[in-house]
This record gives sequence, C-alpha cells and structure tokens, in this order.
Amino acid sequence: MDKTWQKIQDNIIKEGLSSHTGLEVGLSRGQLRLKNPPHDLTPQPTVPEEQLNLDPAIWEALPDRGLPYPNLNTFIFGKHPSSWLTGEFKQAYVGYALDDSVRIEAASGGVLTQTLLYLLQTKRITGAVVLRLRKDIPYLVEPIIARSREEILSSAGSIYTESAPLTILEKLRKEEGPLAFVGLPDQVAAIRMLQKLNHSSVRSIKYILGPYTGTVMRFGALNSYLRANNATLGQVTSLSYRAGEWPGYLEIRLRGGKILRAEKFYYNYLIPFFITKRSSRLAVDFTNELTDISVGDAWAPEYEKKRGGYSVILARSTIGKSLLEEMEQHNLVKLTPVTYEKVVSMHSHMIDFKKRGSFIRMQWRRFLGKQNPTFGYEPNHIPLSRYIVEFIISGLFVVGSTRIAHILIEHIPLTIIGPIFNGLRITWKRFSSGQKRAGLKTTTFRLT
Repeated sequence: MDKTWQKIQDNIIKEGLSSHTGLEVGLSRGQLRLKNPPHDLTPQPTVPEEQLNLDPAIWEALPDRGLPYPNLNTFIFGKHPSSWLTGEFKQAYVGYALDDSVRIEAASGGVLTQTLLYLLQTKRITGAVVLRLRKDIPYLVEPIIARSREEILSSAGSIYTESAPLTILEKLRKEEGPLAFVGLPDQVAAIRMLQKLNHSSVRSIKYILGPYTGTVMRFGALNSYLRANNATLGQVTSLSYRAGEWPGYLEIRLRGGKILRAEKFYYNYLIPFFITKRSSRLAVDFTNELTDISVGDAWAPEYEKKRGGYSVILARSTIGKSLLEEMEQHNLVKLTPVTYEKVVSMHSHMIDFKKRGSFIRMQWRRFLGKQNPTFGYEPNHIPLSRYIVEFIISGLFVVGSTRIAHILIEHIPLTIIGPIFNGLRITWKRFSSGQKRAGLKTTTFRLT
C-alpha cells in the first residue's frame, strides 16, 4: 500500500484527527475524493488502494498531524513570535471598511473583503481563493477563484460549518497568479508548509489572509437546527450564517416563503453539541498566526455598543502592514492602533481555550494512549484551577456529543433554548474568567 495513504489511515483517520481541509484530495491528482460531502469530508480512494501513488508532500503539509509553528514562523517572519498567545504581528488595529456596502456584507468590519477588492482593483492579484455557499445548493460550500468584485462580495461573511477548500489545489497548479488566499488557521498552515516545500500547487499564492477561528461546527448542526424547525435541507433556497447588521443572525429561507432566523448568540447553542474535535478542541491557533493579515470581531464594550461592525486587525508581515496603510491613505478603511494587551483582552477566553485548553485536552488524550497533533511548542505551566475549568468544559462536550442530547435539543424551541444558552454563556464567562485569565498573559512556552 502507498506509504502516504497508510500513514493517513493509521495516524489521522483511525485516530479521529481529521481536520477535513481537503488537502489530501487537492494534491492526489484524482486518486482521492471526499467521502460524502457535506456530511462526511473524510478522504477515500477513487482507485484500488494498491494502485495509489500519492505525493509525499501530502503528509509533509497535512495540518491534521500538526505542523511545526516555530519553523514556519522562522520561514515566514524570520523569527519566532514575540508572543505565542497571538503570534507575530507588526501592528494591531481596530477598524472597519469605509464602504458601507462592504462592511454590511461582511461578518464584522469588512476589512478582509476590502483588502481583496483593493488587491484586485490595483491589479496586484488576478484572483482570490475564497469560499462561498453555492447558489444552486445553498448549504454546500465551494472554493472558487474570485476574479471580480461581485464574486469577492459573494464570499463575504462567515461560514460556520466544516469545509474542504484545499481541494482546489489541483486547479491552482495551472494558475499563473498572483493570487490571494483566504483560509482558516489549519488551511493557512498547510499553504505555508507547501510554500516552504516549494510545492508547485502554491507557487501562484502571494498574499495570505484569514479570520480568527475559535470553534467550527460539524454539518450536523445545520441539520439539527432544521429538524428542530420541522424543515429539511431540500427546502432550503438560501442560507446566510451572519445576515444583517453586526453581530448578525443565521437566516435560512425555505421553499414556500418561510424564513428561519436565529441571533448569532442564540444559534451558538449548537456549539457544545456539534463542535469539531481536531479543528476546534485540538487546535492551538486562534488568531490565524501565519497570515499576512488576520481579522476577528472586536469584542469590547465600546465597540459592541456602537454596533455597525468593528474588527480587530493584526498586520503580521511587512506586506500586510503596507497594504493596510495604503488602504487607509486611500480612505478605504478606518484604522485605530491598539495595544497587545487590548488584543488579548478582547479574546482572552478563546485564546485561553486554544493556548492552554487545547494542551490540557491533548495531555488527557495522551494519558488514554491516543495520538495527538504536535505544533512544536507547549506551555511551561498551566495552573490547577485551569484544569478544573477544563474538566467542566470537556465534560459538557462529551455529554453534548451523545445522540440523546441531540434529540433533546431538537425538541426545545429556539425561543427557549436560545436565551437560556446565552444567559448560561454570560454567566459561565463571568464565573470562569478569573480562572481562565489567571496568568494567561504571562504564560510562557517552550519549544518541543
């Protein structure tokens, strides 16, 4: 059997470590396909296993097994990051796109979308690799090379379900570019590793952007929400995960004119029940550390009260910082510099979830004899109080993953479970903030 495929089977699929980026399929030259998208994005052979002859780069760049962040930081930025909590960056801002049409379409401030539009307008790229929901089958996600303003705008906004954008790598081999690439942390890490390997599939990619990424839900979350509302996938005519003004709401339009809506924080009740393992619970990169520019929601009272959509923006590379400064000079974006402390405080819960919680969860897996991804670094010390908090969080995920829990939530109306979940979320954040923030900013890490 092909050695690469054997390693993927033994170390990734059987261990439940698939992050479902589509990398294996994208570099397989047709020898692999996704098993049953969107329900199951596991790769499987299209030819008899004994005939497989896969590119060894698949294993080398596969983010599922973890990739060496210290080495990748040196490759991209020439050094290790000043802080492993946020990754390397030259300047942090809070800001938004000044074009209201761009800002409204985006998940928060529209800065990523505006950057792509600016790169295309100034002819620095011939297209941008992005994800969008298909028009003919609205719940299916597809990677495209957006070559116009309209196509870029069609990809604006968040997609809160698993996707496999790196299946497009085979198509990128034929692209002259230059291109921009927008992806989640695992996907970006894979692209960076392929760049380090000087792989032909990524030679056209010049700019890499991406959103902060905390938790990702399996496709079953959408199915569950529809069942709870006596609807099916076949009835869906349009879908938006963050429609309307920031912070937005889930909006699903059905045949016959019925519209389902759920506020963002109400729809999030599904996270404990459908959270992914590898790309959420066993991931350590929240702020998309290997990009040129990464962007997240600016969760701070002064911005939340204003509404409209504000982003926290990290200019990581020289090229990323220059782009943002140019756009500000051309009155395309509004940027206000903020401190490192502000960057951490706006997302301290999720930074803690990744930078300490993930390492605790991996310790427990190791104790049970299970394999883990490796990232080339780990915390020097995590206080006992944080382990106690993690025991509660992980216990909730275990209970939420059961079939009986799924059945129960589908019989509780959103008008009840949404407010209850949001209230519990706020209460839990207040209760756990002391333990989760204690020592977070002073956490030190060692290379492994």
